[in-house]
Parts: sequence; structure tokens; C-alpha cells
Amino acid sequence: MALAPTHLCTQCGSQVWPKTITPGSFLMELLLWLLFLVPGVIYSIWRIASRYKGCPVCGGKSCIPLGTPAANAIMAHLEVR
Repeated sequence: MALAPTHLCTQCGSQVWPKTITPGSFLMELLLWLLFLVPGVIYSIWRIASRYKGCPVCGGKSCIPLGTPAANAIMAHLEVR
């Protein structure tokens, strides 16, 4: 049994559960750690500090809770199309 979505992505219009998205590449992070210690630390800190809850469909950063006036307006606009 799947739970109902809780948010609406304002970029793609999908109704989703927000997902934690970490920018960058794990492979690049691993390579920097193995070859260059200081850049590896800096890259890891940047990746951790840049995490955000976003849309799992398009990766957008602007997910808003369903049931808010803004979400209702966007869904009404999408249904008209």
C-alpha cells in the first residue's frame, strides 16, 4: 500500500514525496579523497551543505505542501490544460 503524496513540484507539476538530493558525484568525491586529501574534505563538506529536499521526478528545489493555496492554484491551472 503506497502512501499518498504530500507535496507538489512547482516545476514539473508532479505530486510527490520530497526526496533528499545531494549534488555532485560520489565517484568524484571518492577520487578526491584517494588522491588529494584537502580537496576531498572540501568537496565532501560542499556536498553535505548543499543537500536539499526536492522533487524525485525532475530534481527541482521548489516542492510545496499539498493543500496550500499556492498548490491548489497550480493544480487548478494544470487541470484546465
